[in-house]
Amino acid sequence: MLQDYKKPFYHFSIDDVIDSLIQVSDSSSDLFSNYFFQFLEMIHNKYDVKIDLYCFYQKNIQNKLRNLTEVSDQNKNIFINNPWLRLGPHALDYDSPPYAQSPDQQIDIFDSIYDEIERFTGNPLTCEFLRLHFFTESYELSDYFRTKNIHSLFTTDKPDIAYRLDDDMKSILDSNGHVEFNKINFIRSHFRIETLVNENYSDSEICKLIENCLSKNSFVTFLTHERELVRPKVRTTIELILMYLKDNKVMSV
Repeated sequence: MLQDYKKPFYHFSIDDVIDSLIQVSDSSSDLFSNYFFQFLEMIHNKYDVKIDLYCFYQKNIQNKLRNLTEVSDQNKNIFINNPWLRLGPHALDYDSPPYAQSPDQQIDIFDSIYDEIERFTGNPLTCEFLRLHFFTESYELSDYFRTKNIHSLFTTDKPDIAYRLDDDMKSILDSNGHVEFNKINFIRSHFRIETLVNENYSDSEICKLIENCLSKNSFVTFLTHERELVRPKVRTTIELILMYLKDNKVMSV
């Protein structure tokens, strides 16, 4: 559980992942030859960051519906030998958020994603934190998530704080950065990288934001999306944040 982690700590994750997995499989190339995974390997080596990738099961790519069954297992040994790179479910696809589905439908989709992840990585159940698409707060699935080694779900980075928790729970979440409900932990997503870039935050403003999160909650959580990694400014901002955290001896979890 969250209290088991030594503070201060941070968590970095990337949502909407599937394109790069398909690209690697289509090219039959080494995982770290792909621009996306190459960048992740670089920041891991420089900053000792662990990264969770939250995956769609399917996506329309170049006018063709592709899915995780098409991802080759040719890089299985690379995934096995790089346990800092962890994969978990996000949603069926962009247009199918879990909150729009019944609990049983969600479980079927998540199981399909878990099955494929284990097949092509050889690494079952490596994520302990999970961000569901559109910050779905599926507390009805708490028992299911425990069987998958998940102890915490991320809530939104927006001012809403949470979408389904009551005001008392939201108040605790806002103050502490986390709250337990229905036998599962909920954690604030503090900020997303592309928002900082789009709103032209300065380097000093970004560092102050991180400092404030750590001061308030003793941890900080931040995210981006797979599609954003093509933007040089998103990449340099990620590095700025990771350098700040490394210099201040904040541990990646």
